[in-house]
Amino acid sequence: MKPQLKRNLLSLAGLSVFVFLALGSYPATNSNQPTTNKANTNAGTATRAADTTTYKNSSEHFTGPLEENYVDFSFDYPSAWKRDPKAGKGDSPNFVKVEQATDDEITLENFAVGYYTGQREAMPQVADQLSKQFSSGFPEYQKVSQGPTKAGRYDGYEFRFTAHAKNTPKGDLDIWGRVILLPGGDNRKGAALIMLATSASDQVRSVEDVGEKGELPTVLSSFKFDKD
Repeated sequence: MKPQLKRNLLSLAGLSVFVFLALGSYPATNSNQPTTNKANTNAGTATRAADTTTYKNSSEHFTGPLEENYVDFSFDYPSAWKRDPKAGKGDSPNFVKVEQATDDEITLENFAVGYYTGQREAMPQVADQLSKQFSSGFPEYQKVSQGPTKAGRYDGYEFRFTAHAKNTPKGDLDIWGRVILLPGGDNRKGAALIMLATSASDQVRSVEDVGEKGELPTVLSSFKFDKD
């Protein structure tokens, strides 16, 4: 393994452990100053939907690897979603995680942003490594696709997977996941976008729907690096 690729893989170690399907919702937190948008607004070329909250990453809240690999970014998410108070703290490899869940705390959709320090040419190998990590954390894991993709205006690289959880409070659930790697630019580092949905959602019905149906498209389309 080339030294640079090895460093890229190590920088993402533990990511799958943190984004393992959580069957609970989380209390809202005020760290990193989320801003609620109560009406449609036009900011430059981006239009925000009504009743969304803007998350803007802030370096002052992180220590350890998150501080070392910090990147400025922002995104909008539905205001009814909850922030995970554990994201961005302790040994968490993710800056932030937001989630939509049922009243009995079953995940419907969630979105997390972690760091990615590799370059564009390393993304296929890093995706392979991450998929192997995820396979040990999700029951009945199966990677179903991998290749280039778009996240808003950014060219990236993704893999998608399915899993199956038995005997949850909602019975057996299908789990659908999508991970997008976005490489660094001239003036910034990259990011990893992790999206999950389950069959408890009445809008997302397959792995192909993740980030395409439900409420995740609002989040994904609004993501942007703030130093481009």
